[in-house]
Amino acid sequence: MEEEEVEFTRGEEDKLFLRVGRFGGELHGAPPIKLHILKSLTREVLRSGEDLLEALLKALSLGKTLLEVGEEKVRVVATDGYRIHIYTLPAQGHVEKNYLIPNQVKEALKTLEGPVVLHEAGSMNALVLEAQNGRVGFPLTKDQFPPYASVFPTQPPVNTLIAERKALQSALKRALLVAHPEDHSIHLQVEDEGLKVQALDHTHTPASEEVVPGEGQGEVRVNGKFLLQALEECKEERVHLHLHSGPRSPLLEIREEGFYALMAGLKTATPQNPS
Repeated sequence: MEEEEVEFTRGEEDKLFLRVGRFGGELHGAPPIKLHILKSLTREVLRSGEDLLEALLKALSLGKTLLEVGEEKVRVVATDGYRIHIYTLPAQGHVEKNYLIPNQVKEALKTLEGPVVLHEAGSMNALVLEAQNGRVGFPLTKDQFPPYASVFPTQPPVNTLIAERKALQSALKRALLVAHPEDHSIHLQVEDEGLKVQALDHTHTPASEEVVPGEGQGEVRVNGKFLLQALEECKEERVHLHLHSGPRSPLLEIREEGFYALMAGLKTATPQNPS
């Protein structure tokens, strides 16, 4: 390529197109406002460990993400309208304030690692997140975060399903292979032998069935994919699935130290016995 002519063409949204002979490429630059953000730090917001980066990436992958900063902890809240995940982490906070994080920053955050220092930037309603190997500046989104606290259960659970977490995870993975691909419908029910896990097809008929060690009371139909993703955040050997009555469908709640999940169950349907 040493003798080839090099051609640069400027495109939209800070894109630069490169052509060298038969080779073509696309370069992405940073708009002036983002460069200005990195140079306009005002006050420090918080200091936290690298687990804050992990929580932010998981939350941004789920949906809208809110960062709630307190004096001794930071809370990362994410929702997609069907479920809520909350990560609570230790932090040294210097303000008590909420920040709505734009989803577009997810790819940039993937390049960072190590403990985190978060700053506000100038008067542009922006943040700069500084880690061990670099920093990322971004304007905050002007969208509104849903009033998620209003959907929290206010009464004790109606029933609780208890299962060995790893066994339930493995059963869900197998069941999801044959469950209806649109809603990933899984029926859970406590029986004398343990917790029955059924994959349901589009007619709510069981397509597979197995029993894992478990106890408690009750049954629920859930999106198995959502439940599996929540279980991946749990650390305790036995998981407690608390069932609550909801306005349109049952609610399934998981509570652990540092992690909380609430998801809407699927509308009740009586599964038929396999023929």
